[in-house]
Amino acid sequence: MNTKTILRILSIVVIVALAWTLRANAVQNLPIDYDEDDYMRAGQEYTHLIRTSNWSGFLEANYRPEHPPLAKIVFGLSFLSAPEQDIVADRPTTSEPNKYLPRDLLKAGRYTNAALGWLTVLLVAIVNPLAGLALATHTFTIKYVSQIMLEALPALTSFLMVLAYLQFKKNQKTGWLIASAIFLGLTAASKYLYCVIAIAILIDWYLTAKDAEQVKPFLRQAFQWGVLGVAVFFVANPYLWADPLTRLRESVFYHAGYSTGAEEVERANFPFWQQFNWLFVSPKIWHREIFSYAPDVWIAFLAFIGLGRLWKKERVYVLWLAAAMLFLMVWPTKWPQYVLTLTVPLSFAAAEGLSEIWGQVREWWENRRSSKAHFKRSEVRRA
Repeated sequence: MNTKTILRILSIVVIVALAWTLRANAVQNLPIDYDEDDYMRAGQEYTHLIRTSNWSGFLEANYRPEHPPLAKIVFGLSFLSAPEQDIVADRPTTSEPNKYLPRDLLKAGRYTNAALGWLTVLLVAIVNPLAGLALATHTFTIKYVSQIMLEALPALTSFLMVLAYLQFKKNQKTGWLIASAIFLGLTAASKYLYCVIAIAILIDWYLTAKDAEQVKPFLRQAFQWGVLGVAVFFVANPYLWADPLTRLRESVFYHAGYSTGAEEVERANFPFWQQFNWLFVSPKIWHREIFSYAPDVWIAFLAFIGLGRLWKKERVYVLWLAAAMLFLMVWPTKWPQYVLTLTVPLSFAAAEGLSEIWGQVREWWENRRSSKAHFKRSEVRRA
């Protein structure tokens, strides 16, 4: 093992240790936020079904059915580690955060999400340690993977979907394509929003096939990939089994009505470009005692510098960033947690931006050194 490999491994170890430290601190100290009571209640329902071995109850349970149940089932599993508590009250989505949630359940659910978020950092750091460092310290990412929210699981599975696709793109082995489709289905079964990443994959896949004059095989394989993804989504979503079309329609169309008519959305009244604003601010504005640093703006700044390099190196990440941002600009709901759909490619772009700046500085320094006049003493005496 050479020195370069050892240094890379050590850097990954340091980055993931930092990532866990920051997330564990957020788990312990972040105040209870909006929606945490909703997803705790959803998880409690699944915990009770598991404890009573009421497996048929999974066909009917899905509190807040506008979101698919997989991430909520994961919360239910995490709550098994704590004593059973009275189920959290059903409250309107406009209610203030419930500050009286059971602390043992809160800790179990938050740590589960933090572990999923930490695993995402690990995978990113293995691909690119600088990108892993960016994701490890990105404060919006830390906040929303350290609370009982739906973001941590689909953020992980969507990245795994892209990683598996890139392996398929590299060696054309069907197993990687199957893995990518499985993670597509798991992503959809966790939160629909993250499926926008599949659009980036399809565009990159088509461009690659077009360059290789393999469009027909692409169409066939992409269809199979999509069908398998839908099948996995259905298998991982037992709430649909009893009445698939009706429940899926209600779940999907709920978001259209919510985004245009919900009281809290109208009250927030965010502009269409709000997601850009979330990129250049930090939750430090709400939690100054928890986030003493705020690198988010610098990560976004470096990302814009690095987009060109990232396109040349692996354009699917740029397509991912563009597809997610375009969708979030068009979609009327502008909640800050939605930015997690693009913080992985943002981190890769930031890593390339930092590499670009370092390369420019090093080139300038080398040119400066080479331009200096060099004299030999013998030549000076002869002159």
